Formats: sequence, structure tokens, C-alpha cells
Amino acid sequence: MKVLILSGRFGFGHKMAANAVREELERQDKSIEIVQKDLPEYFYPHISKLIYKVFGLVAERCHGIYNLIYKISGRMNSGTRPGGPLIYRKFQKMMEEYMPDVIVCTHPFCMKAAATYKAKSDSRIPLVTCITDISMHKEWYAKQTDLYLAPTKEVKDNLVSLGAAPENVMVTGVPVRQQFLKDADSDNHAYRADLYERDIDHGYEKHVLIMGGGLGIMPGLEKLLYTLHEMTGVHTTVITGKNQRLYEMWEGRFDDVEMKGYVENIGKYMRNADLVITKAGGITLFELLHSKVPMFIIRPFLEQETVNARYAEKKGFARVVWDSKEDFIGGLRALLNDPGQLEEMKACMHKAKCEMIDCELSQAVWAIIERGFEYLSAFEFVSSERSLFGKELPQLPVCSGWCETGISKAAV
Repeated sequence: MKVLILSGRFGFGHKMAANAVREELERQDKSIEIVQKDLPEYFYPHISKLIYKVFGLVAERCHGIYNLIYKISGRMNSGTRPGGPLIYRKFQKMMEEYMPDVIVCTHPFCMKAAATYKAKSDSRIPLVTCITDISMHKEWYAKQTDLYLAPTKEVKDNLVSLGAAPENVMVTGVPVRQQFLKDADSDNHAYRADLYERDIDHGYEKHVLIMGGGLGIMPGLEKLLYTLHEMTGVHTTVITGKNQRLYEMWEGRFDDVEMKGYVENIGKYMRNADLVITKAGGITLFELLHSKVPMFIIRPFLEQETVNARYAEKKGFARVVWDSKEDFIGGLRALLNDPGQLEEMKACMHKAKCEMIDCELSQAVWAIIERGFEYLSAFEFVSSERSLFGKELPQLPVCSGWCETGISKAAV
């Protein structure tokens, strides 16, 4: 079986969710062939870097325009398709090249492109849409989607109100990578040992992690770093992501502030923090929920992040500074100096996770695999879409492992 995972780097949450699905597929069955593609990069190889650069500039410096576009698109007909015939032809070329048995999309543009292909070609290939924000935006809905991975029960209710069948919506939260789902590994133990030695040497009592998302955008960072530097017993780690300019600006300025660029093993930094000061991205919110670390959010400015911050504040696991004129220093100091508040927020995180998520990522990925085998079964006994592309139907292997879990050999 072959799974095609499509995403885009409009922020890094979409790509991280795609990575999470890929990792779980690989964990469950290494024989599954997985193709992961950045769809804008595939469609527009010569200008994709420019597209992403412009997006980053708009998100960072012109967020009023970004929010306006986001709100307008949310009021548009949910059946709107991106690009029409041109997108269809490009997507058809991709299907001819990779011939997948399941398509998984973690960005609305990718989902709409796949839905356009399915609608125009009458394809029955399963389409899975993984929603990466807890705000329900109409762009995430298309009647051609066969299975939704929804972040919350509220988003599921919205999808059902738009026409999705309840049994085709699984409430999984935003999928997170394996490093957030398993217990601390040997690498994390080594990191804890380093922290312990550093604490002994320098008298650190609290560890604060600052993250500005993949773009490294964090409002008021200068004031924040000076404040944390002046606080006794606080060690701060700043992850700047792809923002090299920000990294170079602050690297080496303070002994108690550690600068990091883009890191793959971010889970170990989260698990060892007492508080994370961050943007309210959908993927970040769920990574912290699984890591059980409270959030401190300073003036969210992108529309979907504002919705995420309200939700986290309502659930009790985040403190949010809303007013641009509000002095957040006092609240931050009080929170760091009150272990009882931090423990209460951790308890709220555990409760919220139980309320928000109905099933584990492993169950959702099994459902994806099931739909792939159902498609292969119909593909074998009725007709082959691959024959449309002049390809012979390959001999499919019999895998006894699947038979033991409820799928007969005839299905594969």
C-alpha cells in the first residue's frame, strides 16, 4: 500500500502534523510505502521559495492583512476549489507519478486540490483531512473527504453541521510526533543530567522555554529576555526556528539565556521546562498538552492563534496577555514564583486533554490504513484507477499481520 501525505510550509505546524502521521504509519507497518510532499513546492518549483517568503513577511509585519484574508476566506463557500483546471491537471500529473492508495492532507490548500481531483475524475481514492487548528474554518471542509482527524469535539460538531458524517470524524487532537508521545528516552535522561549539573553550578530553580514558532516570531522579546535575566534562579532557552537574524542578535548576550535555532528534538526542551512562553499555534498547543507544560502567551496577533489562545485560557492551562499596553512582567514573575499555580495549570492540561481527545493517533492511523485496504480491495475486484494511466495492476502481497487484526487475506 502507498500513502501520499501532502502539506505546505505556511507556518511549520502543517508540516509537523504531516511528520507525525508519517511516523505513526511507519511505526505500525514498515512495509507501507510513504510519499510526503510539499504541494506548493511540487506545483510551483520555481517560485515556491518566494511564495513562502512573502507569507512569512505578511504574517510577521502585515498581520492585519493576513487576518482580513483569513476571515474573508472563512466566509466563502466551503465548496470553493483552488485554481480550477490548472490545479486539476497538476494534481492529475502527481497521481500518475505516485499512484497512491490513500491521500492525507494537513493543509486546506492540499485538501482542496485533492478534492478537486476527486470531483472531476470521479476517483474513489480515500482522502483524509487532518485539521491543524482548533478554530473551525470552512476551508477545511470538502464533501470529497472520506475521513477527518479533528482537533476537538467542537470542530467535529462544526464539520457535521457542514455535512460530514459523524462516523467519518475522529477527534484526535492535532497529531504530534513520537517524541511527544513516549516517555523520556536516553537522550532526554542525558539532557536532564546536564540540567541538574547546571542547576547545581548556577543555582537555577526554574527553566523557561521561549518559542516563536517555525518563523521565530515573538513579540516583545527584548523586554522579555531582560526581565528573565534579572530574575534570580531562572534559566531561559530561546528557540528561534528558522529566524537566523533573531538568533544572531541574542546569541551570547546573557549567561543564563541559551539560544537555539531550529531543533528536531524540541520535545526534550518542553518536558524539562516549568513554563513555555510561546505563540498559540495549533501544533504547539498539542505538543505542550502531551508534554504537560503550562503556556504563557503574549499578545497573539494572527487570527487562528487568537482563537487557540482563547481556548487554552478557557481550559485553564494558559495565561494570556491580550492588551498590547498591558505590562505582562508582573504576571510572569508571579506565575514563576508560585509553584501552586503552575501545578494547577498542569492539572488543567491533563483534564483538557481528556476532554478534547476521543482517540489516540495510533487508532486514527489504523483507520487510514483500513481505508487504504478497502480501496485496494475494490481496486482489485471492480476496476483499477491505475489502468487509466496505462499501468498494470501489481500483484499485491498477502500480509498475515493484517489478517490477525480483522482484515482478511482476500482484502489485500
